[in-house]
This record gives sequence, C-alpha cells and structure tokens, in this order.
Amino acid sequence: MAKLPKNLSQHDIKLLRVFQTVVDCGGFTAAETELNIGRSTISIYISNLEQRLKLSLCQRGRQGFSLTQEGQAVYNAIQQLEQAHQQFSQLVAGLTDECSGELVILTADQLDQSRLNLLSKLCAALQQQAPQLQLALDVLPLQQIELALLKDQAHLALMPGYRQIDGLQYQHVFSTPIFLCCAASHPLFGVSDAAISDEVLAHYPAIHPGVDINPEGRKQLQKLQAGARAYQFDTRLALLLSGGYIGFLPEEIARPYIDSQQLRYIKPGDYQYPFNQSIVSKQTPRDSAKVQLVLNILQTLLT
Repeated sequence: MAKLPKNLSQHDIKLLRVFQTVVDCGGFTAAETELNIGRSTISIYISNLEQRLKLSLCQRGRQGFSLTQEGQAVYNAIQQLEQAHQQFSQLVAGLTDECSGELVILTADQLDQSRLNLLSKLCAALQQQAPQLQLALDVLPLQQIELALLKDQAHLALMPGYRQIDGLQYQHVFSTPIFLCCAASHPLFGVSDAAISDEVLAHYPAIHPGVDINPEGRKQLQKLQAGARAYQFDTRLALLLSGGYIGFLPEEIARPYIDSQQLRYIKPGDYQYPFNQSIVSKQTPRDSAKVQLVLNILQTLLT
C-alpha cells in the first residue's frame, strides 16, 4: 500500500488536498471551479505530488480521468488522515465546554415568518449561552449547502427536505402549506375554481423550482406546463406578479399579496403541498460541540 511521507509539510498537505478534490470532482476540468485554479496549475500540482511520492496516481487524457491502483491507495490514506483529524478535533472539543470562533448557519431561500422567527430565537439563545461565538448566516443554493456541510465549511442549515444524502443528518422542524397562485393581470384571476380543470391549467406557463422537490409537490408540478424556472421565492414572486405565469408560493409569503388582491390562490383545496423544513448537519462534524449546542437549543425551542 502507498505510504505518505513521514513528515508532511504544509505544501504536501496542499498537494494532497488538490488531489483529493480532483478525485472527488471526477477530473481536472470539474475541479477547476472548486479549486478556483486553472487546469495547467492543477496538473503541475498533481505532477509535483507524484514526484514527491514517487508514484503514478492517475491517468488523464482523451479517455478521461481514472485513478491508478497506487492513486486509489493514496486517496484512501487521505480519507483516513481526514478522519483522524476530525476525531482529534472532536476529542479536543469534548475536553472543554467553551464554544468559540465562528458558527456558520446557511439557509436555501427567502425566509418566511416561521423560519425567521425560529432563526431569531436560535440566535438569541446562542448569544446568551455562548456569547463568544461569532454567528455567520448566509444564503446558498441547495447543492452548495450540502457540499459546505460535508466539507465542514458550515455547521448547520435550515433547508427544505427535498432529499437526504449520505453523511448528513436531518431533523424535521416544521411544515407550511404552499399554494398555486396567479396575479391579478393573469387570465385566470377572474375565473372561478369550478371552471378551472387540470386541462385548463396545463395551457398556461408555470414556474418550476428547478430542483427535485418532495413527492407531493412533484405530483402537482407534473400537471403543469413548465414555462420558467425560479427556486428563490422572491424571484418566483416577481414572475408571478408579471402576470405571465402561475406558480407555487408558501402561504406566509403569499398572504399579503392575497389580502391586497395582487395574487389569488387557484383551487387551494387541490393544488397545494407541504413545504417541509429541516435542520441539517453533518453526521460527524469537525466542530461537534458547536453543532450539538445548536441542536440542543433547537430541541428546547421546538418542544
């Protein structure tokens, strides 16, 4: 089995991380964006690592990217090295009750009132129980959130339960109904629900969220004609208010526009589905003490 150098320098670690990212991404081209460096630079790094290890790690060319047997062994060793680092971090974190440094919480879209209330209560409790923590809240696309959690670049996320992937754990927090809507300038605004059939709806362009949502919502979307794509609720609202599309909005976001008659619900008894929200974290996070603190607070807030 391939062995890493006995004394790993910072440069060695950098080269190993580049190699790991290339393998995770499936090749040099896909790794360019993740590493934010060009293919030629990546190639130089991999060549330097191969010289350092005196091994051929991968095949790259017209036939694509593939690992050699030695490359697979080195990649496995890197995974073991990361696990050992995580175990060490968890051990040190367990030796002290103090949580300090940055705590990163991500969300996937515009916050409705329920999620805003939950996050504000969570932040207030964190400030009281761990004032030395520096809170960092940000919004990212769903796939980037999942990657950030897996890479320990974020600690937790509040996101819709559209899928579950290995390495992450999910805690359901609440559901809100999401309804099919149209604007006052849309042809269906003045049509009664009794006169609106599935066939009628299929003739009008609809807004698709652009991701694979839960099964209930998927069944609803399959009845409609996709004419635009918008995952974020504020951009979806803009498309709706244009009068050119029908689309789904959570009740809490749609309500003020419903009350002012800028929007209406279309057959709300039939065209609705639950918008499930979960707190998501890594199963074995590097900063386990911080993550556990948040989960303990959430358990208190939700009971």
